[in-house]
Amino acid sequence: MSRRLLAAVAAAALTCGISACTEGQESAWTDPPADVVADAPSDGGGESPVSDGGGDAEGADAADGSTSAAADLPAPDPADFPGMDENTPEGAEQAVRFFFANVYWGYQVGDPSGISNRYSEKCEACVEFEDRLSAIPGDGAWGEVEVKEVGVIHEESANFDIEVGYMYKVGKHAEPSVDGGTFVSVEEAGYTAAVGLDWEGDNWIIGGMTFGRSHSDG
Repeated sequence: MSRRLLAAVAAAALTCGISACTEGQESAWTDPPADVVADAPSDGGGESPVSDGGGDAEGADAADGSTSAAADLPAPDPADFPGMDENTPEGAEQAVRFFFANVYWGYQVGDPSGISNRYSEKCEACVEFEDRLSAIPGDGAWGEVEVKEVGVIHEESANFDIEVGYMYKVGKHAEPSVDGGTFVSVEEAGYTAAVGLDWEGDNWIIGGMTFGRSHSDG
């Protein structure tokens, strides 16, 4: 995966925030969808240093939501990601949004089905996501949490049909402690992913990903 894209999306987010960048640039920002209520991601795998997506645990019992409420969340609706089945840069961006929405939903309900057919086995980070979601016990799902998109950017790629940079913040939430004996409160944190996609048949398939903690928190 392109480390340059990771740096580019982080720099663009710092410069432009959620608004559009200067017109005429090759990699253009697009308007984000409505906020997704979801859970925090797993380790990203791939070439870059990764985080478990949970931020900094406070070490105290969480008081901001229960896992029982999150377990009833409906799966992300493809209709909320229009164009993700189109062979366009915007379609690739929507496919990345849909993938991450399903990861976060999966962490809340313990279900990996939303991402199982959205990537190739070459994507080590994607495999790690699904492995972690598959291993969540019935009482180990994360508490309900809001995930807000900060920005998305795309560019041409030498290794994939397109690369998409995706940046977002995971809100404060509850997650199981390391020993599984209780839940702890985890503060808001930002994350950045660089995702390589190929158009296969009628779908965008993720072929590689780098993922890590954003340095633009705050």
